[in-house]
Amino acid sequence: MATSRGFGIADFERAFDEFFDEMLIDRWKCAAPSVEFERAQVIEHRDRYEVRVAAVGVDPAKIQAEVSGQRLAVRVPDKLGGTLESSFAFSNSIDADTSTAKWSEGTLLITLPKKKGRRIALKAS
Repeated sequence: MATSRGFGIADFERAFDEFFDEMLIDRWKCAAPSVEFERAQVIEHRDRYEVRVAAVGVDPAKIQAEVSGQRLAVRVPDKLGGTLESSFAFSNSIDADTSTAKWSEGTLLITLPKKKGRRIALKAS
């Protein structure tokens, strides 16, 4: 059924679909993560862990890495102004004070030394 201007229900539905395709679906396609956490490599050494994350196209100044206990959280900005986060859990506690992060050719390398145990001296009672 057409209106007096020649714009019918089918035309309205098509325009409505195109509007939502442009406004929502195209934005979701653009919001693809700029960092591929699923491709992160975690390597365990005797005295440390190394985490390598491909981060091509990310401003290294905007990457945040936080260590707490046995966990590492890495946060990077996404293309829509939000934040993507990935967490890694380890079997040993991490020495946060000596942990380091380096950026090289689109790859973030985080070195996490394992926290050493402390011996407790026994005192005679």
